[in-house]
Amino acid sequence: MNTSAPFDPLLRFAEIERLVSKIYYRFSHLFLTRQELRDFWWEMAREEEQHASILGACRDLILNYEDESLDPMISNDSADRVAARLQSLLDQGTPTLAVEDAFRIALEIESSEIDVIYGKLLQLGGPHIGKTMESLGVPAAVQRQKLKAALRRFCSDPELVQAAERL
Repeated sequence: MNTSAPFDPLLRFAEIERLVSKIYYRFSHLFLTRQELRDFWWEMAREEEQHASILGACRDLILNYEDESLDPMISNDSADRVAARLQSLLDQGTPTLAVEDAFRIALEIESSEIDVIYGKLLQLGGPHIGKTMESLGVPAAVQRQKLKAALRRFCSDPELVQAAERL
């Protein structure tokens, strides 16, 4: 007998956005003595928290959305897979983590399917709700540009800088 709660994509992916924010908050704490790095990671974490809150607000607005209209990319399996990978990245955030490694992890996160899924989830309530919700938070494209600029500033690894340009 399966007694687990039904899959709620908005709540589940809000949890995933919060997990991303935990990773970035951890980076902020790891680089506490380097003010600019600390503040950069803190801001990235806040923006991810904002994305989680927006998904929650979207859910409240569209409580009766149709599960049948979900994109196949948005499933419990994909949420579990993404959450497991993010948890393993969070576990890598130890005091020995180098600046380049933190940016490498952020590049992996920001180039994953999370932003695509986030955008699709905002559209569940239709284009008007989607547009309203998108206007509330920092767009993923803006976040990626901030990540690129910070990476160029704080990292000297040419491979990493090149990977950032592909974002």
